[in-house]
Amino acid sequence: MADNKTVTAQEEEQVEYRPMPMIGDKAPSFRSMTTMGKINFPEDYSGKWVVFFSHPADFTPVCTTEFIALAKRAEEFKKYNTELLGLSIDSVHSHLAWADSIEKINWQGEGAVKIPFPIVADISMNVSKKYGMLQTVARTQTVRAVFIIDPESMIRCILYYPMSTGRNIDEIIRVLLSLQKHDRENIVTPANWRPGQDVLLGAPLTLEEANARMNSSDPEYFSYDWYLTAKRNTSVVVGNDSHDAVVNTGKEIMEFKTSPDAIWMEDETGFTIAQVNFTANEDGEMGVIGTFVNPEYRNKGIASALMEATTDHFRRNGIKARLYCSYAIRWFAAHPGSYDVLIDPEDVKAKAEELK
Repeated sequence: MADNKTVTAQEEEQVEYRPMPMIGDKAPSFRSMTTMGKINFPEDYSGKWVVFFSHPADFTPVCTTEFIALAKRAEEFKKYNTELLGLSIDSVHSHLAWADSIEKINWQGEGAVKIPFPIVADISMNVSKKYGMLQTVARTQTVRAVFIIDPESMIRCILYYPMSTGRNIDEIIRVLLSLQKHDRENIVTPANWRPGQDVLLGAPLTLEEANARMNSSDPEYFSYDWYLTAKRNTSVVVGNDSHDAVVNTGKEIMEFKTSPDAIWMEDETGFTIAQVNFTANEDGEMGVIGTFVNPEYRNKGIASALMEATTDHFRRNGIKARLYCSYAIRWFAAHPGSYDVLIDPEDVKAKAEELK
C-alpha cells in the first residue's frame, strides 16, 4: 500500500508540472521581478506582440548563444511591434550576473552585445508551472519554450525545444510575421513561406466559391485545384528595415523597405506600390525572380530605383545573384556598373539580346 501511495503522489506531482495553456487561450497572468524591474504580465504588454521564452538555467552554453542571437535581433522585433521577454528558474541577481557576462563575449567574432530585454526571475517556479515550462526530464529547469502572444494577450503559437537544441530565431520571426499577415489580410501561409512570397486563401466553404476561384481571371490569384488557391504577394510586410534610397513619386517621398526575400515600397496606407522578389535556388544561389510596380506609379522611375536599391542591398551583403526576371535582365544589361553583383554577367548580356 505504501508503494502505491508513493506512486500516486509522484503522478500527482507530475500532473502539477505538466499542464500548459493552449493556442487560443488567454496568456496566464503573473507579477514578477525581472532584470528591468517589476512587471504585471500580460497587462503591461497590452497592444503589443510578445515573444515569451524560457531557458533551462543561467550560465549555460546553448542559452548564452540564444540570448546573443535574440539581442542582435531585438530592434527588428520592435519594428514588428513585438517585445522579448525571457525567463528561467534563477534569481534576479543571477540573471544580472549572467547578462553582464554575456555582454563581454565576442561570439563568433561578430562583436559583443547588450541584453536589451527583461529576464523574469522565477525561483518559486510559479510562472513556469502556469506555462507548462517544466517537463519530466528536469523538474527544476525549464525546457526551451516559446510563446508568441498577440496584442490581445492571446497565445497564438507555442514552440518547444529540448535542452540540447538551440532555437532558430529566423523561424520565430517567420512565424510572427505569418501571424501578423494573417491578421491583416485574412490569408494563410504555405510550407516554407518567407516574407515577400505568395500566400494562400483558406479552403472554400461552398461549391459556388470553389467554382469562382477556379474560373477567376484575376491575375492576383491562381488556383492549383478547387481547394488550393494562391494569392500573389502585393501587400506589405510591416516593420522591416527601411532602405537608404528614397523616391519622389510626385505624391510623396517614400522609402524602400527590405526583407530577406524582397525589397519594396509602400504608400501611406501600407499598400505595396513596387516590389522586387529574390530567393535562393536549390544550389543556394540567389535569384531575382520578379518585379512589380502598381500601374498608378509606373513611368516615375520607381522600377529603376528599385533595381538600384536591390543592387546596393546585394553589394552591402556580399550577395551574388542570377536573373530570372525580364525587367531585371534588361535593367542590368543597361547598367554594366552593377555587374559586380551578378554570378554570370555574360549570360545576362545574352539574355538581354534575346529579349530585344
